[in-house]
Amino acid sequence: MKTFTIQIKNMVCSRCIHVVKQILADLEIKYIEVELGYAVIAADQALDLDTVNQKLETLDLGLVRDQNEVLVTEIDKAIHDYLENISLLSQKRKLSEYIAQELGRNYHQLSKIYSQFKGETIEQCFIALRTNKVKELIKQGKLNLSQIAVNVGYSSIHYLSGQFKKYTGISLSQYKKEWEASLTNSGNEKEPFVKKQEKKNCDCGCEDCNCGRKNGSSSIRKTSSRSSSGNSKKEISMTSLLITVANSSKYSIHVSR
Repeated sequence: MKTFTIQIKNMVCSRCIHVVKQILADLEIKYIEVELGYAVIAADQALDLDTVNQKLETLDLGLVRDQNEVLVTEIDKAIHDYLENISLLSQKRKLSEYIAQELGRNYHQLSKIYSQFKGETIEQCFIALRTNKVKELIKQGKLNLSQIAVNVGYSSIHYLSGQFKKYTGISLSQYKKEWEASLTNSGNEKEPFVKKQEKKNCDCGCEDCNCGRKNGSSSIRKTSSRSSSGNSKKEISMTSLLITVANSSKYSIHVSR
């Protein structure tokens, strides 16, 4: 099957994947796969890239514009993957080592590009995501604070408490008490915890999504579709496809099979 891939910025969690799938479905666009940072689209259909981008930007997402945006998107995905597996990875590699290996680039160069593009360091982004994950685990109510510390890669609850207070201005135990008090005041039972509505960084509904950075224009880049046969992948010209892409002159489109 002929496909092409759109690179999507600011996707950092599973909720973002769900939202992008919903947008594509609403636009009646057939997709093969949606993961953090990209979506693989079937090529045998009409597609207005401006419409896709506009829908994404309403949720502070959007199509990627250039190679630096592609790189930043890949770094965001690496940060997310490291956090999701931190209890295992942190014992073997530091975040900087993991990102450099995953992207095959010098970490200093990656860090510089990331900071220039997003206005924060990779470490600051990681701390924010890590802290929000702690909050989320507290709200789920399935783990005690010591177990949460291990889950997010801290060596002890004391270290977690210190970092949490440094970043949020409130102690870990106090945050937990206030969260439980809010449930009591609203008449909810302690178990299961019900997520309290908070101000989000974007409209996609995920607390750990730092995607409030719009960058205007956008584009898509090529990726090769996956083939179990192991045959070499070959780019083909747009004229050989049964596909109509509105506003295609504004975007760099590469198609694979």
